[in-house]
Order: sequence, then C-alpha cells, then structure tokens
Amino acid sequence: MADPISAPFIPVQYTGEETETSAERVASSEQAAGAIFQRAVKRLQQVNEWGQMCGALSSSFQLVDKLGEEIDETANAGLFIRIDIPAPGTSVGKGYDWVLIEQVEEIQLNDAQQLFFIRARPSGHPQQQHAGTAHFLKEEATSSFVITRDGEKVTATVYGRNEMPNTDVEDTLDKVRNAVVGATGAIGISKLQWKALVNALLEE
Repeated sequence: MADPISAPFIPVQYTGEETETSAERVASSEQAAGAIFQRAVKRLQQVNEWGQMCGALSSSFQLVDKLGEEIDETANAGLFIRIDIPAPGTSVGKGYDWVLIEQVEEIQLNDAQQLFFIRARPSGHPQQQHAGTAHFLKEEATSSFVITRDGEKVTATVYGRNEMPNTDVEDTLDKVRNAVVGATGAIGISKLQWKALVNALLEE
C-alpha cells in the first residue's frame, strides 16, 4: 500500500505481483530533511550509478537514448535503461533487459511535503521496438522509484506493480528464459537489489 504522498502517482495494481521496498530517515529538522531529500534525488537521477549503489550481486544499469547509444546524463522521460541482470539475456533485447522511462517528476506539494519519482516500464530494444518487449516481465509491469519528504521524514521506495513473467514472445528460448527468470526469483532478487538502492539513496 503506497503512502498517502506517493499513492496518487503509483499505477493501480490489477494483475500479477506487487512489491514495495522502502527505507526512511528522520532528520533533526525540516531543513535537514530537505537537504537529505535533494541529495537522494540527485543520486536517483544517476541511473548509471545504480549498480554500484546496489552492490556486487546487482544488475548493472546504463542509460541509453532512442538511437541505442549509451549516454551519461540524468534520468529523463523518453530515455531507456539497459539492464544486465545476473542471468542469460534475451535475443530480442540483444542480451539485455530493457525499460523505458515514461515519467520523471519533482513536485512540491506544500511547505512540508515534497515528492520526486521516476517511473519505468518494460520495453523493446530501442533499435527494434517492433520485435516486442525485451524484459522478463510483461509491458503491464511498472517500477516507480519514489523519494518523499514529509516534514522531517524522508522516505525512498521502489514500487513494483503488475509484475508478470513475459512469456508472450516469439523466440522459444526467450520464452523459457523469461518464464524461469520471472517465476523463480527475479522479483525476489530485484527486491534485495532495491533494498540496497533505497538504503544507499538516504545514506550520509
């Protein structure tokens, strides 16, 4: 269940699995909390650093533009994230899993409440979108990376919604791979990875 600040910005859960992985810090003042919030936002925007923040067993993450070129920028809507998970890759994704960043927003709700989020969704390879979703989860799935400040409390959460193994693919090996990866622990592994990420976002 999303917290009241985040709830309006999280997709509705209607199928498959839902996950929430969260960490929080309570600061000594609202001013200090604001500084923690802004630092966490800057860290979250650095997608290429996520793997390092998540630790040794994590997937690696690389921002990619619409032409399929690696870029060293902050997260923005319309960019792709190329994910190298600790498992065999897909042929349709040329060895990787892919998500599209569909929304990035920073919102000042009032003097005491702030919110920043990045929402991503499984996608095709940027150079061959017609080939279908190149991810172990179906396109209905979303991952929302959210940082909120409520007074002196700062919270970082990853919300997974509508997570189902992507077995609607033409390539037989991809179908088997996605069924195995999606059903036997990729979601669980992701949860461990996201726990490391949310903790890292809020560290000193």
